[in-house]
Amino acid sequence: MNIVDLESFVTVAESGSIVSAAARLHLTQSAITRRIQNLEEVLGVELFDRNNRPIQLTAAGRTTYESAKPVLSSVDDLRSAVLHNGEPSGKFSFGIARGLGEGALLTPISELHQIFPLLKVQAYAQWTEVLIHRVQARSLDAAAVLLPHGVVPPQDIECEFLRQQPFVVVSSKSSPIAKARELKDLSENGWIVSPEGCGARSQAESALSRQRLPFTVAVEAEGKDLQLSLAVQGIGLGIVPRQVFQVSSHRKGLAVLRLKDFAPSQDLWIIHPRNNGARTTIIETLRKVLLQVLRS
Repeated sequence: MNIVDLESFVTVAESGSIVSAAARLHLTQSAITRRIQNLEEVLGVELFDRNNRPIQLTAAGRTTYESAKPVLSSVDDLRSAVLHNGEPSGKFSFGIARGLGEGALLTPISELHQIFPLLKVQAYAQWTEVLIHRVQARSLDAAAVLLPHGVVPPQDIECEFLRQQPFVVVSSKSSPIAKARELKDLSENGWIVSPEGCGARSQAESALSRQRLPFTVAVEAEGKDLQLSLAVQGIGLGIVPRQVFQVSSHRKGLAVLRLKDFAPSQDLWIIHPRNNGARTTIIETLRKVLLQVLRS
């Protein structure tokens, strides 16, 4: 068993095909195939179910993948220590919950690039469920996720509670409901929301349901900036993180509804795999930057 075989195996597992892995590693497909076969021969198991497309890991393959990721991470740490005097280098992948808005990625990417110039940063905005799964699979080094109050991340990963993340309900300033004070005043209006799986959407729907009020979707669309631009036009109500509203170019045309019976918020956590090695310093920097961004 050698490192290049492990690297090829992990790349195929993450990319979903030998063709993609060959392109990423700048190798021929036959070279990737030989490396996978070498590893399977050493371990005495089949790592992939080759009857499925895209290629799928077997049970033994999933176990091998989970063990191989920290090994390769340690190798990257060793390279950094030897070649760059311990300065973090190589790939660092992180994600943020889509509910925070894609704009929340900008400052962390810029800060990480400035503080760790040798780092190759990969950043994603995805749903919390996807981010948790990717951290568990070690395809992400860290993620900021949103969870309902009282819900904690899985025990097989490291986590830290950061803060409660407030959301605001907004409407067009010219709308008659701009001065609404209770949910019942909104019952005849539609909402501009993300697809199902969005925590803020679920909170609004649950709050209305408890009062036996209807939850009507006016527009289902991804992207907080798009949602706010639709709300300005009076198409429906928006529900977004407070800091997204505060920096939005649409802010002047929107009114924040001061509802007495609905103050939406979610718990913000940072999560990462265990045994991060030299990535611990990068994750701590990411934590500080995220808190700075979301408190501003």
